[in-house]
Amino acid sequence: MKKTIRYILFLVFTLSGVGLNMMQAQQVTSVSGIVRDSITGETLPYVSMIFEGSSIGGITDLDGNFNLQNNQGLTSLSISYVGYTTKVIRLKAGQKNEGVEVLLAPSTIQISEIIVKPKREKYSRKNNPAVELMKKVVARKDSNRITQLDEYQTECYEKMTLSLDKFDTDFEKNKLMKKFKFIKNYLDSSEIDGKPILTLSLREKISDIYYRKSPKTEKIIVKAQRQQGVDQTLDEYGTISANLEEILKGIDVFDNNIPFLLNRFVSPLSSTLANAYYQYYIMDTLDVGGEQCVDLAFVPVNPQSYGFTGRLYITLDGTYAVKKVRLNVPRHINLNYVKDLRIDQEFKRRDDGLWELDKDNTYVVFYFIDGGQQIYAHQLRSYSEFRSPVANGDSIFSLLGKVHTPLARHLARPDSFWVNNRHIPLKEKENAIEHLLDQLRAVPVFNVFLKTVEILISGYIPINNEHTKNKLDFGPMNTTFSSNVVEGFRIRAGAMTTANLHPHLFFGGYAAYGMNDRKWKYSGQVTYSFNEKEYHEKESPVNNLSFLHEYDLYTPGQDFLFTSKDNVFVAWKVGKANHHMNYLRKTRLQYEKEWLNGLSIRTWMQHQNSEATGSLRYILHKDDDIYLRLRDITTVEWGAQLRFAPGERAYNSRLGKSSALNLSKDAPVFKLSHQIGFNGLLGGEYRYNRTEASVSKRIWLSSFGHIDANLKGGKVWNEVPFPLLIMPNTNQAITIQPEAFHLMNPMEFLADQYVSFEASYHLKGWILNRIPLINLLQLREVASISGVWGSLSDKNNPEKRYGLFVFPEGSQAFGSKPYLEFSVGLENILRVLQINYYRRLSYLDHPDIQKHGIRIAMRFSF
Repeated sequence: MKKTIRYILFLVFTLSGVGLNMMQAQQVTSVSGIVRDSITGETLPYVSMIFEGSSIGGITDLDGNFNLQNNQGLTSLSISYVGYTTKVIRLKAGQKNEGVEVLLAPSTIQISEIIVKPKREKYSRKNNPAVELMKKVVARKDSNRITQLDEYQTECYEKMTLSLDKFDTDFEKNKLMKKFKFIKNYLDSSEIDGKPILTLSLREKISDIYYRKSPKTEKIIVKAQRQQGVDQTLDEYGTISANLEEILKGIDVFDNNIPFLLNRFVSPLSSTLANAYYQYYIMDTLDVGGEQCVDLAFVPVNPQSYGFTGRLYITLDGTYAVKKVRLNVPRHINLNYVKDLRIDQEFKRRDDGLWELDKDNTYVVFYFIDGGQQIYAHQLRSYSEFRSPVANGDSIFSLLGKVHTPLARHLARPDSFWVNNRHIPLKEKENAIEHLLDQLRAVPVFNVFLKTVEILISGYIPINNEHTKNKLDFGPMNTTFSSNVVEGFRIRAGAMTTANLHPHLFFGGYAAYGMNDRKWKYSGQVTYSFNEKEYHEKESPVNNLSFLHEYDLYTPGQDFLFTSKDNVFVAWKVGKANHHMNYLRKTRLQYEKEWLNGLSIRTWMQHQNSEATGSLRYILHKDDDIYLRLRDITTVEWGAQLRFAPGERAYNSRLGKSSALNLSKDAPVFKLSHQIGFNGLLGGEYRYNRTEASVSKRIWLSSFGHIDANLKGGKVWNEVPFPLLIMPNTNQAITIQPEAFHLMNPMEFLADQYVSFEASYHLKGWILNRIPLINLLQLREVASISGVWGSLSDKNNPEKRYGLFVFPEGSQAFGSKPYLEFSVGLENILRVLQINYYRRLSYLDHPDIQKHGIRIAMRFSF
């Protein structure tokens, strides 16, 4: 009996093994992926592929994607394409081989496959037909462009979508995601690699664009605009949209330098650097939209440089016009948060022989953490026929400012308008975003997640979850806790109203309490906006009258220009603790107005009482041995400031254009201010005049980085006590603060006239990108130099004149030399950190100073 059982078991196991082998032989081997040019990274359409030893095969689609399978155990896939070396890849039998990227090397070019290493090529610019062709293209580029017309107008339709890329459809792996199975009905395909995407945001805009050649002027008048998606509530001020437009701004491939992703890329059509920066290869001749063209590939000499790879399609009719361009970024470029990028532009010939832009598509795959969820962005721009001359051109070109955008409520249009006026119909899944959102909002966990993100981005907590009904925001949250030597631990709570309460009238304020000084501080402000607002009072253009009353603790000579003094990130101090502080009780009436051409004016009347605290003392030296200690001083002043920033973009933040989150930094900023103090008016004790002027500019050095430069100067014209003298702006926080001296003590120098400068050079890895192994870290160099020189006239020097306040301990006038400090550092550490080493260069004999120190900053840059 036992033998019988053993035999049966043996037979079962044997048959099971045979069955498994037969099943293995019949299992499906599948492969999907994309085929690219190994030099340019460009996707290749209609590439032939076949499983070796069979007739099973297919071709790639228009975007280079493919998907094949067999159940015959075939594991060798042969890929061939005209002009390229055939390649064979091995597959894992009986498995899904997904995300395969095939790089084909052009057979006409001897170049290392997969990794572009131009230095190993036998590339010569001398007697190179591709180089000679490019010289002719560059020489004729301006004469072929639509900008040769005296003026023109066109309509531009823009569409931007944001999607989750390579969306995982296996909802069974995550219990939380089981509640979102309906998402499968809304999945679409990426134009880059054909992978599933989930579109969560859609922005559309229709604008009229007007151009005049002389004087060169461009006007953009937005006619319609709408936004749908999960980020609609997050984008309460339009700040996200403004930054996205700045990041993905439309490019002009004919410019020498192309602003894109907040960087400067050298154009393959640059009149100055093209042939030195790029290597060019003639690939083929082909028909492109009815035009016979030369297919010209290009790669940067250094693949880590800020340049493009791609293709130019040049007409063969003797005009050397660009019919089409495709741009990619080199695989090893030092570019953050970008997994993949492609820009396609198509041009069409007009009856007069000039070429106008027809369609512009930008595809970018963003990522923030390696292996994390990727974001797929698609920006489409389509243009109507360019017409000339411009109807009513004089009135249009006389408008102030470049971009004219009415309030969102005035740009809203019904669905029928968009159906009839958008240049290109929406895809089915794009049209279903609202239905998707309705289903997402029905899941409570989604609403909690969305509200949490909204608070983190805005820094405020709304009292109503519905954005259009919310009338009050609590915050900002980053000022809730802080500390200083006088107050100790400080707690603060604030709030501000929105336009949903009143579109013209706004209220805001805060209350704070210090645990050591046991005093309440407060601020209250009421603002009337002469312009109707969408949500808050600082939306551009500002035209506001405000009244402020405040009582709070300040440090003389320390002014954080781009953040609040209560920000938790500036509470961590370094160096000698500063005890020179004062309580300010301030009442101010202010009017501020902005124009669309970048000009703004601000004027104010202010009453201020300053009470010395900590180690600060107001001691009046009346005569030889007569000293009188004053508890406080009172000033009454009128002031005005002119600000001019030509070309500056509108930015609707609660902090206005000075917000640190404003990514538009290229416009020059000129400032001129004057203050007049009144003696005897409303208790004012001093008569004074103070004038200051400044200019700041970001200077781009093509792809070699940029310099942020700032120059200031000022003068106090009258005899005044030291609290009214000029005190250079200092920073004791561990974080880097722009336009401040990091190793100077507060109130260390006092002057009645000064000149200061600052220059920070961000090299963008220009040196480190060229050092083997080091370049793998993708670090970027940064260096800065700053200085100030001032003087103190005898009329304001307490050592030479009676009737002035004695300078506080540690304060003195400048000597015969300027104060200087420099720094060197690294940024892009873990993609978000900047660390600088600062060194003080002068006045090293002063007591209780820092001669050197480390400062850090969170810096997000592409």
